[in-house]
Amino acid sequence: MKGIWLKSIIAAAAVIALNIIIFVMAALLRHNPESHAAAVKSAEPAAVHQAVISGPAMLLLFGGFFILLGVTVGMIFVIRRISRSAGTETGTEPDKKTGGSEAKPLEAKPADYSHEEAEIHLRRLEAVLGSMFEGLVALDSSLRIVLVNPRLCQLFGMDKEKDWRGVSLLEFSRSAELEEAARQVLSTGQPFELALRRYISGTEQHFQVLISPLETMPAGVVMVLEDKSRLAKLQLIRKDFAANVSHELRTPIQVVKGFAENILNSSLDNKEEIRRFAEIIQKNARTMENLTNDLLTLVSLEDENTARPSMEETLLAPLVADATDMVGIAAQEKNVSIEISCPPDLSAKLYGPFIIQALVNLLDNGIKYSDSGSCITIRAFGEGETLIIEVQDRGIGIPAEHLGRIFERFYRVDRSRSREQGGTGLGLAIVRHIALLHNGSAEVESHAGEGSVFRLRLPSN
Repeated sequence: MKGIWLKSIIAAAAVIALNIIIFVMAALLRHNPESHAAAVKSAEPAAVHQAVISGPAMLLLFGGFFILLGVTVGMIFVIRRISRSAGTETGTEPDKKTGGSEAKPLEAKPADYSHEEAEIHLRRLEAVLGSMFEGLVALDSSLRIVLVNPRLCQLFGMDKEKDWRGVSLLEFSRSAELEEAARQVLSTGQPFELALRRYISGTEQHFQVLISPLETMPAGVVMVLEDKSRLAKLQLIRKDFAANVSHELRTPIQVVKGFAENILNSSLDNKEEIRRFAEIIQKNARTMENLTNDLLTLVSLEDENTARPSMEETLLAPLVADATDMVGIAAQEKNVSIEISCPPDLSAKLYGPFIIQALVNLLDNGIKYSDSGSCITIRAFGEGETLIIEVQDRGIGIPAEHLGRIFERFYRVDRSRSREQGGTGLGLAIVRHIALLHNGSAEVESHAGEGSVFRLRLPSN
């Protein structure tokens, strides 16, 4: 504030000095040379001044002087108003007791305003970090946490509410590989990227980690971790799927190839042998056909973009009857009977053809793994807003250790027996996906040697 007043006084003095210079120059310009010489010789000061400046000139000069003086006073007033405005904006005002020579703070405190701004920026930063899908942590030169977002705490199974500032990276992440990579970035000053795999509570996690140096004093690093666990799991499933399909196709292809060569190398006169070879080729060709059809069905069920008709209110009894008819020949050959318990008026919004296919798969499994002379029961009933369909057999049952994976693709309890029965390993996976298509679920209850109960739970509306 004092600097502003000092500048104001200097400016006013400069204007006054300028006025004086202009006045003197104007007086010299109006001087009469001849009268000046006479005035010098007579040495009369009063006569000199009268001869030098005429009356109109004096009037003009004094008028200009007072005009310039008014301009000067006006400039001083304007400068003072500006200085007061500047003092108000910076949070000070003149002290009335001292006549305005000193300033005191206003009621609005600039420190409080800066604190509010900092709080706003902090809340915005917390909101951004909290909404990030990736995990983020900033570290100082000692690899101690300066800032960590809630997502990373969640990914690492750490308490999101705890203040982790000052905790070492190794203690927080329990990963020596991550700490080593951070030290490398600190020493080289170059960004570094790595794939990190770690285990939390027996669960494998995969991360893509990008580490960059912080351009601050003192130095530090910032890490961004993207969770790739789901992608890694999908890649593993795809790899296993391709391996399983190749394995399932390899055996029938080799059988077909081998017996085709036998036919070519055998005597065409032996019709009985050729017929036996042809039947084996036909059986394995049917296996490959069934596998191909099941694969196409499974892909169609998993593809959300596949065009399907809308679900319709459908009576369940006709669907159960159709499925039973489709497996009737196989049941007769195995001497297995099928009992049906389904109210004739029981209905729900369903994809009719898919329900038939799910029932055929469950009945086919029951027939294959049941002893001759046994019975399979189909029950359908409503339970609140849920439609329940059960297929119960009295076959060999499923050991408890296999129940959790029984609906997986290509999973078999007894691989050799399943292939002998002509199974593809996809039947129960298709049943599960049909239940999911109806926003329902598939489950199983079984004990080894006591048979199994497969159950579909579907919304009834």
